[in-house]
Amino acid sequence: MAAAEKNLQTARNNLDRFRVAKERGHDEFVATANKANNFYRGEQWDPTDKARLEAEGRPALTLNTILPTINTMLGEQMERRIDITFKAGRGGTENTALALNSITRAILDDNRYNEYEENVYADGLITGRGFFDVRMDFSQNMRGDVKITDEDPVDIVIDPEAKNADPATWNEVFISRWMTVDEIEEEYGEKFRDQLMTSASNASAEAAEDTFEYENSSFGDDAGDEFVDDRERGALKRVRVVERQYFRLHNCLHFVDLQTGDLRPVPYGTDEKEAQTVAESYGLGLSKQRRRRVRMTTSVSEVLLYDDWSIYRSFTIVPYFPYFRRGKPFGVVENLFDSQNLLNKTSSQELHIVNTTANSGWVVQEDSLVDMETSDLEERGAETGLVLTYKRGYDKPDKITPNSIPTGIDRISQKAAVTIRDISAVNSSMLGSVRADQSGTAQDKQVARGQVAMNVVLGNLRKAQNIVVMKVLELVQDFYDETRYFKLVDNTMFAIENEQEVGINEVGDDGNIINDVTIGKYSIDIGHTPAGSTARESEFNEALRLREMGVAIPDHVIVTTSSLTKRAEIAAFLRNSQGFGEPSEEEQQLSEMQVEHQIHLMKLDLEEKDADIELKVANARAAMAKATSLEGYNQAESEILKLNQDRDLHQQDISLRIALAARGHQNTSQMNDKRVTSNIAMKAMDQAIAKQTKPTEKAK
Repeated sequence: MAAAEKNLQTARNNLDRFRVAKERGHDEFVATANKANNFYRGEQWDPTDKARLEAEGRPALTLNTILPTINTMLGEQMERRIDITFKAGRGGTENTALALNSITRAILDDNRYNEYEENVYADGLITGRGFFDVRMDFSQNMRGDVKITDEDPVDIVIDPEAKNADPATWNEVFISRWMTVDEIEEEYGEKFRDQLMTSASNASAEAAEDTFEYENSSFGDDAGDEFVDDRERGALKRVRVVERQYFRLHNCLHFVDLQTGDLRPVPYGTDEKEAQTVAESYGLGLSKQRRRRVRMTTSVSEVLLYDDWSIYRSFTIVPYFPYFRRGKPFGVVENLFDSQNLLNKTSSQELHIVNTTANSGWVVQEDSLVDMETSDLEERGAETGLVLTYKRGYDKPDKITPNSIPTGIDRISQKAAVTIRDISAVNSSMLGSVRADQSGTAQDKQVARGQVAMNVVLGNLRKAQNIVVMKVLELVQDFYDETRYFKLVDNTMFAIENEQEVGINEVGDDGNIINDVTIGKYSIDIGHTPAGSTARESEFNEALRLREMGVAIPDHVIVTTSSLTKRAEIAAFLRNSQGFGEPSEEEQQLSEMQVEHQIHLMKLDLEEKDADIELKVANARAAMAKATSLEGYNQAESEILKLNQDRDLHQQDISLRIALAARGHQNTSQMNDKRVTSNIAMKAMDQAIAKQTKPTEKAK
């Protein structure tokens, strides 16, 4: 009973903290975000104002200049693809840094990171906040895979006390998700289904509206009834799950590197005795220190789903804020509200004045019209080519002179359009709407200046990218502690195969671990490369330019960077035909025969050279024996010494050439054997994983 009361109190506290955080800025953000989304879609008029204008017969124009402005900024991001470079720090190695480069790119590709980044960037520009979620996923692999997704900014409640965009400086963050009962049962266990049903039935009206959603409850009284089964009507459909990640002080065990003094937290779930055993096995120290540690509490209303220390060292949420000033993030669209409203209203007023001028009214003497009534003239008075017939002796109908258009009203709308470009930093050259007489150089300079002004927005995106990659590195070091292989696409110049495998945590023949990613510190350098066809076109032109300069770039490299539909097949054919491909079995046998023949010829050459030198030495000895003077004797002795030196040098040269030929053939064989062994190991690992059960994230 005590445990049940504790869980109930913890769930209530979790919900109270969530509501307090929402009231301290998040509700205001949601209202602004909804308005910004409407402005981006073109829903920019207040419904009351628009209805009043329509009732008065006045136009309500929507000239949505925000849409192309934001799309231009989105296009700038789409042309830049993230390029990651790890640099080894204390305890790391350059080879492991290269492996981290490869596997991180593989992880990002597997998670379709570019798509999620586009969504997060768009959320940031429009609403002012965008969020990644980076955590481990155990649904496909019992050992876990890094999972990167994007979150709806409305569902993320940041720390109201946050003064920095880096989540490492926050105290807490909330994630609010709507989940079905089946999803909760799958994620947290079957026992919570009954608890949720009981809580939903006993919930107050306020709690039911905020936390529980029932079948057909969102369709109104009668709408949509035909789509709901009578047996399911009124059933619990979804519930709001509140996940709170926050820091609390805790006595944490740390492994200590006795040489460098570096500290590394002991993985969660490892007791002190087990940690001591591991430390003694690897020559490490063990230290207990009071540190901030992440804790997770997840609840639905008064039902506690999870409350324990997190398996992660940091928050799973990674934010992107286009602008962040002393705890106040904001985006691009909200700064364009007034300018867009001004443009819409002045343009609508201009059209209203033109309409009024075209149909200003008539002055007609009573009963003077012949072929129509005054009511007909009221309706048709603005028609082009209208002919009026009036009675003889009556005054002719006169058109009322309209008021002149106020001076300067047209310049107000122009000023509003210019203001939108000035605030967003997206000038006319970036939008593609420039004067016909403007030179290309001037256009390029304007585009460059606009991109400089956008560097603040893109620079903050680079900070978010850096935090994402650091989070991926954290998860790799904490969870990728066994041997794993990653398949990568290798488009390098002399790649034998397009697909290459990179292994981590491999045990070498000498017992040392190759590419041990679990240890060492690494710094990250975030760069950008052109995206898609732009990058390929740039590489193709650069490769052609280098070849014209005399650089011997193979043909298959040129074809790979081209835009040909079947470039892969053509490049593979050229690579194999020009000697860059993997040799076949017949070619390997032929190569072995050629190497053996080459070594045999070199040995014959050595024997022939030895015989020739031996003959010359014998002749020199005979000459030395027949010498009648000291000068002749010394000359013959010098000749013998030189011949012996020549023989030694020749023997060393031939021996080195034989060793190099044998070594080259051995390396080729080992490379092929390693590829086969790696494939066998991957298949064996897949079979072993298939036989084991999947753990939950909580169990991990």
